[in-house]
Amino acid sequence: MFLSCQPNPHRGGRMTRALVFDHGAGQRFAIDAEILHKQPGLLEEFGHNLPLRFKVLDGVAYALCFVGGVGTVTVAWWMFFVGLAACVLMLATNRKSAGEAARRAARRSVDDFRRLHELGCLWVLYPADAA
Repeated sequence: MFLSCQPNPHRGGRMTRALVFDHGAGQRFAIDAEILHKQPGLLEEFGHNLPLRFKVLDGVAYALCFVGGVGTVTVAWWMFFVGLAACVLMLATNRKSAGEAARRAARRSVDDFRRLHELGCLWVLYPADAA
């Protein structure tokens, strides 16, 4: 399952990449994976190592891009594209992982579910929005 573009009502309806999940009984919710990835400190309440994890993995992604640039100079001209593709894919994976960490927290505890909603990272999808 990939991230989908959904309007975030907590941010004035701006489109964002969201993780959509079913909470049971036909209830569908969306978690703003974009903001959680950009501000990993929001996840600190749900796991003390989560912000550090996402910062390190983002650093690895940017290092892959750098290695691709170095490979362009030393190996072949097309190595930059390989590094850039690896960087983009890893950043997308990190974004989705941030949303999944928030989803696990929301399913684990009602208090965490409420806290994610208060942070503006979780909202209900109405049937018209789910399409």
